[in-house]
Amino acid sequence: MSAQIDDNITYPKAVEFRPAAPAGGWKAWQVNLALVLGLLGAGALAASAAGEWNKSAERVIAPGPLGGLYSVQLANGQVYYGVLLEAKPAYIRLGDVYYIQTYQQPNGQPGNRVVSRRKNDWHGPESQTIPADKILTLDAVGPQSQLAKLIQQDKAAN
Repeated sequence: MSAQIDDNITYPKAVEFRPAAPAGGWKAWQVNLALVLGLLGAGALAASAAGEWNKSAERVIAPGPLGGLYSVQLANGQVYYGVLLEAKPAYIRLGDVYYIQTYQQPNGQPGNRVVSRRKNDWHGPESQTIPADKILTLDAVGPQSQLAKLIQQDKAAN
């Protein structure tokens, strides 16, 4: 038995190793862009929240100086007159509150009178707090108006 060398044998070529290409992964610029967009979104949200917070610190109703006589018409049609003691975003507080009461005069004609809540309401309130969302209008009452004179007459009578 003789051994023969076969020179016709072919060997496979050397295998080349290449770095694997990312399969659907994020590139560095995409990651950076996502971070920048995320930071911009977070900044916009923070700015919006700060703006809303500042709005809550502002007066919803800016009537004028405290201590003045004001007319407050509520959404349900009631109207109160009183001295403005406090004005906050959520409410106002009136002191020395009056309202108009209609009645029938002896001659049969309708009439109106100014009524003090402190003197005529059974619980004699010292002040009245009105939620801002219930206020339709808020007007300053002129010191020479007929209403102001009637209130002064009522105060002078007591």
